[in-house]
Amino acid sequence: MNLSMGNKNVVLGLVVIMVYMAMSFFIERTAALHGFHSKAAGVVVDTKGTVDLLDDQVTDIRRGPAYRTGGIYFTNYYPASYVPVPNSFRDAGYNMRLYAWIFALFGIAVGFIVGVQTQASKGLRSCASWLAVIGVVLYPVRDAVYFWGRWLNPGFSPAGVGPVLYPIIWIAGTAMFVALLLSLIVFVEGATHAAAKGVS
Repeated sequence: MNLSMGNKNVVLGLVVIMVYMAMSFFIERTAALHGFHSKAAGVVVDTKGTVDLLDDQVTDIRRGPAYRTGGIYFTNYYPASYVPVPNSFRDAGYNMRLYAWIFALFGIAVGFIVGVQTQASKGLRSCASWLAVIGVVLYPVRDAVYFWGRWLNPGFSPAGVGPVLYPIIWIAGTAMFVALLLSLIVFVEGATHAAAKGVS
């Protein structure tokens, strides 16, 4: 067994798991931060004078002094008019950690396969290894920018960076998919060579 080809994948995967595990402190800390709470707005509904709910229309969104109930901030209007507004920045923290761990495990798996199957094509093994590195590093970037952007700046808006970040995660997701596909081919090729060698 020779892991020289997949060493970087295994090491990078373990480092990513540890780094994003350390971020758990900050992710859980958001429960106490106003900027990461779900909120609600009081709305004015025009019923059109009928009991049919399908023709109701929201005509105004009222804002006022907020109070907290169960982690949700409400405005001081009639409770039935409250419309919850989820906070995507807190979700981004959980997604950041989850995707980082999943892709790190994928990267470690690719590293073991390309390292163990030494009889398979060296070009395929190298390509799978580097594509896995790209996927592990780049896929959690979007959620990391959203989470840390809000953490460092309560007025952060993802609108400016969104058009740049989404292509990055598409590229990263594609890279990891191709890496896994190539590692499957490498595994089958290596196993076939090993079986043929054993028969001969």
